[in-house]
Amino acid sequence: MILNRLLRNQEYISYFIVLLFGLIIFFLIQDPYESFFINYDQEFWNTYNSLLIYSGLEQEKYDEPGHISYFLFAVYLKIINFFQIIEVPTIYKINEIENVSKKIESLIFHSRLFGLIINLILSFLIIKIFKKFDTKNLIFITLILVTSNGFLTHTSQYRVEPMTLLLFLISMITFINLIDSQNKTFTKLFFFNFFIILSIINKVQIIFYIPFYLLILLNYNKFNFPLKKNIQVLLRSKKNLFYFFSSSLIIVCAIFLRSEQIHSTIYLTSIYFIFLLSFYCIKEIRYNEKILYLFNISLLLSFLIIYFLINYVTYGGVNSFWVFFKISKIRGYLGDTLLDQKHDTFLWIKDFIIFSFKNLQVMFFEIFKFKVSNIIIFLTIFLTIFSKEIGRHLKLNIFIGIYLITKFITLFRGDKFYYEIYFDWLVLLGIIIFFNHFKLKKKFINFIFITLIFTNLLNNFNEKNFYLINSGSYDKESYCSKNQIYSEMGIWSYYSKKISKNQILNLCKF
Repeated sequence: MILNRLLRNQEYISYFIVLLFGLIIFFLIQDPYESFFINYDQEFWNTYNSLLIYSGLEQEKYDEPGHISYFLFAVYLKIINFFQIIEVPTIYKINEIENVSKKIESLIFHSRLFGLIINLILSFLIIKIFKKFDTKNLIFITLILVTSNGFLTHTSQYRVEPMTLLLFLISMITFINLIDSQNKTFTKLFFFNFFIILSIINKVQIIFYIPFYLLILLNYNKFNFPLKKNIQVLLRSKKNLFYFFSSSLIIVCAIFLRSEQIHSTIYLTSIYFIFLLSFYCIKEIRYNEKILYLFNISLLLSFLIIYFLINYVTYGGVNSFWVFFKISKIRGYLGDTLLDQKHDTFLWIKDFIIFSFKNLQVMFFEIFKFKVSNIIIFLTIFLTIFSKEIGRHLKLNIFIGIYLITKFITLFRGDKFYYEIYFDWLVLLGIIIFFNHFKLKKKFINFIFITLIFTNLLNNFNEKNFYLINSGSYDKESYCSKNQIYSEMGIWSYYSKKISKNQILNLCKF
């Protein structure tokens, strides 16, 4: 009886599909034991920084900044060391190990296993969100998800993107619960902001997506757009208005005091108000007016708690907060090396505009490629245009705008396989919402989903694609050149300072 109930439950079947595909891809399709040089710039650096935390030292790499991934992998290392699955050395002992290559390969295997676990948990949570939106074809949607490059890439390698998205989606689930229920408001607001901050600290890139991601919840709320009502509620109570502006002013003053320059203050203040605006576009506050200022209080409290924990407990250090305190680094983060070299703000803005037009050109040609996301976009637009109620269905296309905006932002970093994880769930959620409100025959919808699954299988399940999604930026020869090993600005000295030159040479012989 229990088995029959499980088989009839699409959610449980979907979890099984994710687990089955994940294990098959990890152990049978991609090689989990391949050289760590394949994805050296992520797997080795991430493992090295986790070993620092494991050894009671502060992390050294802050580009992502990646701290939550590093810290949780360090916890994983402590667990497998405690149960004697493998002996995990401290960073001090790495330089004393004779067969260092074998030990590093073992640690990298476990980093990939850890990455697989995070990717599976992320996929389970995505399915949970799909379920929240009353998905009628959850098994088909899951099959599209697990055959997409976002899932395939992060099943076979350890990167920080899955953890980043996972933390954000936990925040999003909390927000959905806040929309559904009025109880425990402050607790939900706190964890909503808490996990968003953790997500940003793990990889700053998501800070640009968050305000747009949240707008997809307009469809969850039956496209209720309560911003005007919320402003009216704010204005009718002098007490709430005072608390709201006072708490907002405290946040703006904190930004002003910690920012480096005036443009940093303007940028961070803008991000804060856009984030605030997105929240009040979705959450109706008519029955809970305290949210107006409780949101700000919870935001400040969650930030202070995270700041304390990362500085004094989890070995992250103040540099983990550069996205909040040293925002000029954003100029280098949003763009290639050409933008990174521009120290003059006005010259950077000029080149940023030129770069934007180039990205628009790339995106224009990208959208005509034969891939699932593009098929969904054109199909949705086509059905909307030729429907009898264009106005009613047009608002269901909001996910297309969100997808294109976030895709455009991502092109400043690069059109990479590992960034697809940020969009796969979004475009699938979009078509779920669209089909829930657009009357089509079930057979036609099933045909569309089967077509999308076969498109993914055709595009992604081939030797060329698996090679591309699991090949690093450079080859072993580049990393092991004399310039990289012996130069003070070489990649080893810069990203793994505590590993001796002799051990680097031993690794390069492997």
